[in-house]
Amino acid sequence: MVMSACSNGNGEGEKKYTVPSALCEIKADPKLIDPFLPGGDSLAVKSSNPNGGTKRCDVTVDGKIAVREILVWWGDRETVATVAAAYAKTDDGKVTDDERYLYSGVGAVGKTSEACKSTEHPDQDLYGVVQVFAAGRSDPEAMKELIAAYIQGLEASAECG
Repeated sequence: MVMSACSNGNGEGEKKYTVPSALCEIKADPKLIDPFLPGGDSLAVKSSNPNGGTKRCDVTVDGKIAVREILVWWGDRETVATVAAAYAKTDDGKVTDDERYLYSGVGAVGKTSEACKSTEHPDQDLYGVVQVFAAGRSDPEAMKELIAAYIQGLEASAECG
């Protein structure tokens, strides 16, 4: 899916695209994703399933990956820090007081609520991961907001049976 329109976002160069309100069927607030996207002419969103417990959503600007959102099922005894260790862009991340989120300026991991379960993934919890690949886009506070919103989107989706 390619979107083209004007955007008044911040960043290097003009953004001549519109960020959709859902990324790979997960509700998303375009204002929360915008700080991590570079200027450019077109934005595309592509989903993939690298394995049975993982779904990836790549957001590209002018053909280059800018942001990746991942939903992944992990064992129910894991922590956000354990999950983060498996993903780039989460190094030196801070863990929130409630231990549901770990975030850095360019990456984050969040854990869905205990109510989020799937018959396809018994004894596992659903985690969300956000990675930013666009250069010069580090913003820890914006990332903290984005991962919290992404987790809310996952909890409201069909993924949480």
